[in-house]
Amino acid sequence: MAIWKEERGWRYRFQLLGESYNGGSYKTRREAESAGAERRIAVKKSLKKVTVTAFSDIANKYLDYSKRKHAVQTFDYKALVYSSFIKHHGDMPFEAITPRHIHDYLNTRPSNHNYNAHRKDLSALWAFAIKQLGMTIANPCHAIDKMPWTPKNKFIPSEDIILKLILAADPKSDEQDLLLVVIHTLGRIDEVLRMKWEDVNFEKRTVTLWTRKCKDGAYEADALPMGNDLYEILMKRWKEREQETWIFYNKDTSDRFYHRPKMMPSLCKRAGIEAAGIGFHSLRHFMATYLSDQEKVGVKAVSGLLRHKNLRTTEIYLHSIDESQRITIDQIQGKFTSKNAKAPQRSAPPKKRGYGKSVTPLI
Repeated sequence: MAIWKEERGWRYRFQLLGESYNGGSYKTRREAESAGAERRIAVKKSLKKVTVTAFSDIANKYLDYSKRKHAVQTFDYKALVYSSFIKHHGDMPFEAITPRHIHDYLNTRPSNHNYNAHRKDLSALWAFAIKQLGMTIANPCHAIDKMPWTPKNKFIPSEDIILKLILAADPKSDEQDLLLVVIHTLGRIDEVLRMKWEDVNFEKRTVTLWTRKCKDGAYEADALPMGNDLYEILMKRWKEREQETWIFYNKDTSDRFYHRPKMMPSLCKRAGIEAAGIGFHSLRHFMATYLSDQEKVGVKAVSGLLRHKNLRTTEIYLHSIDESQRITIDQIQGKFTSKNAKAPQRSAPPKKRGYGKSVTPLI
C-alpha cells in the first residue's frame, strides 16, 4: 500500500487483482493507513461473494435468444432438454453444475443418439452463458465424450407410396396442395410454410424459398423454377386466397402455419401405409432419389434443386456410388465364381529314402 501526503492531507492507494483503489484527505498518516487497510478488507470480502444464478434463469435467457435466432423446432427441442434437466436435478445453481451432474443426467437418456443430442444443447447453453453473458465458468459438457451411434438408413418412400399419399390427401383442404408444393419444390416443410405470395413470380415462373444457411441464423433466398404442375397449384390458391401474405394460411390463428406434425401420420393412416419413417422430409429424399435414379438427372442439377452448398451433401442424400467404382467392379466379373473354379491337383507324396528296413538306433 502506498501512503503519501498532499496539500489536502494524507492519501492511500493499493491494487488488488489488477484493480486500483485509493482514498485521501486524512489528517494523519496513521488514519490513512487504517482507512486503506479497512478498505482492502472490504474489497476482498466483496470479491469473495459469488452471485448464485439458477439454471432456469440462464436457460430462459438463452431460450429468448434462441427464439429469435433458431427455427421453431430447434427452439422447442432446446426448451424440452432444459426442462428435462431441471426435472432430473432440480433448479440448482448454474455455477455449481459439474461434469458429474451432466453425466448423471445424460445417463438417463434412452439412446446414444438422444444422449448426444441433449449433450449438444446443454453445451450450447454454457457456450451462450460464457460468450453472451460473460460468465467466467468452464463448460462442464466439454469433459463428457460423445457416445458412439450408428445412424439408421433413411427410409425413402417408393413412387407407389407417394401416389397413395396424394390420393389420401383431402383436396378440399390445403393438405393436397401442401403435399404437392413440397414435392415440386423439393423444399423443407419450414421453407414451404414460410412462403409468401411475394415469393411467387407467375410471370417469370419462379418461386423463392427462404432458409437458414449461415451460422448467424440469417435467412437466405433461393429462387427455383416453377413447372406447370406447381404453377397450376399456386395459381389456383392465388385465385382463392383469403389474405395477401401467406400461401398456407391458418384461419384459426390468423397467421401462417409454423408446423404440421399431425398431417403426415394422418395421411399414412388413411392411405393404409406404415407411418414409421415417413415425414415431410421423406418427400424431399424421394424426389432427389427419383430424379437421380429414374430420370438420370446429374448430381449437380439435383444439388441445385436441393440447394446444397456442397455436392458431397447431395451425394450422401442420394446414397450415390461413384461410376468409376462400378467400372472397377465390372472388371472382375466372371473371374471368381463357382462355375470357373477348379479343384487344385494334389501332387504325389515324396518317396522316403532308405532300404525299407527298420533301423535300430544306436545307444
